Amino acid sequence: MGSWSLLQAIDLTLSESDAAHDLRDNLLLSRMEINSAEHRFDTRLVPLTSFGVRQGTGSQQIGLEFRKETSLGSSVSYGMVGNRIDDSTGYAVENSTNAKAYVRISQGLFRRWGTKYNLNDLNAAELRAKEEEIKTERARQTLILSTVKKYYDLVLAEQLLAKAERSFERNKEHLNSAVSRQSVGLVSKADVYRAELAVLDAESAQESQLRQKQRGEDALREMARVSDDAVLRVAETIEKMVPVIPEAWEEELLLTRLDWQAHRVSVEINELETFKAKQDLAPDIGLSFVLEQRGEGNSSEDALSLDQTNWAVQLEMMSSFDSFNEMNVLLRKKIEKAKLQRGKEALQRRITREAREAFQDLLSEDRNNQISRRRLQQAEMALDLAKIRYEKGLSDNLEVLDAETAFSDAEVNISRSLTAYNIAAVTFAYNLGVLDRQWVEMSLDD
Repeated sequence: MGSWSLLQAIDLTLSESDAAHDLRDNLLLSRMEINSAEHRFDTRLVPLTSFGVRQGTGSQQIGLEFRKETSLGSSVSYGMVGNRIDDSTGYAVENSTNAKAYVRISQGLFRRWGTKYNLNDLNAAELRAKEEEIKTERARQTLILSTVKKYYDLVLAEQLLAKAERSFERNKEHLNSAVSRQSVGLVSKADVYRAELAVLDAESAQESQLRQKQRGEDALREMARVSDDAVLRVAETIEKMVPVIPEAWEEELLLTRLDWQAHRVSVEINELETFKAKQDLAPDIGLSFVLEQRGEGNSSEDALSLDQTNWAVQLEMMSSFDSFNEMNVLLRKKIEKAKLQRGKEALQRRITREAREAFQDLLSEDRNNQISRRRLQQAEMALDLAKIRYEKGLSDNLEVLDAETAFSDAEVNISRSLTAYNIAAVTFAYNLGVLDRQWVEMSLDD
């Protein structure tokens, strides 16, 4: 594959990484929970069919029933069922066949009355889906931040490896020069020893940077789920970001932080579930009305005449006097509410602290980058002066080696400070809650 840009690495991570697939699965599961809660209010078709034999008597039942629950707490059932009794004991069974068509309407009182209670599970499922969407978006921000860090770590590792290779070549040239000059008596044997030590140090640094590059490649491959046989290349240079920072970020901080929004949704869910827990302490009394047309006889034709009309009104106690479980549920919800309240205060403090620290880090890394550039200028002038003095025989190669080491360190510090600044900018956007692909693209374009 060709060279990756930072945006391409982010796109691949957000689409192909294991974490991205897990996030999509979580969203699907939350939508399935909503569908399950909505299905409760769909009309269901229930078969009423049974066949059996007891002490020589056979019985059969066949029928269908439609059931539907409403948001008011009432349920409606209607259908038709037929029964037949076959006797083989020698005794005659009167009206061995019967059939009925019926409508049953039930309404919950006290506990199950009203839409707020009966839609509680659906509303809670919708809020959980909303919470999951917010958490998913926050997790995507975390993925972007992790990708940026790993991408810049690899870019920096490759730059440092290239610098280490150039330093190794320069030190070998110095060694050859020192050997040549020593052979004609221009320098002492100590210059050759120092040059040899410099070559060994440069070779060790090169091996260390090569391992660092390999670790960076492995980390980015694992993040983006790239196969080991695929060629992984990143940009050779690092462009300094111009972070897009909202002017009133301190005032809007709680509005943009997604974990704060998710916490608010958690509070809403707790309020819904606490209401239901309190409502469950009320007695569950059901009022039902049944109207049926019934027919019976010794043949199917007689049973299907449905010439009898019956009705009934019934009041039923559907809950026991033992409310131990209901009290426990309510107590758990109260404990959860207190925990959410404590978490709210801690979360608010943490959000404010993280944003301010990230802003200070960004300013600090910007200053470090400027200082590193000035150091590079000074190191370059010092190196030029050391080379001139060495060529004129005014100093030994120790001064040149020290100057070249200082210059190489200054170059490394430029790369490190620029990488640290970009990561600090992305981290600041993450702590503000505004980090997304578009933010990265805008910051790079500017």
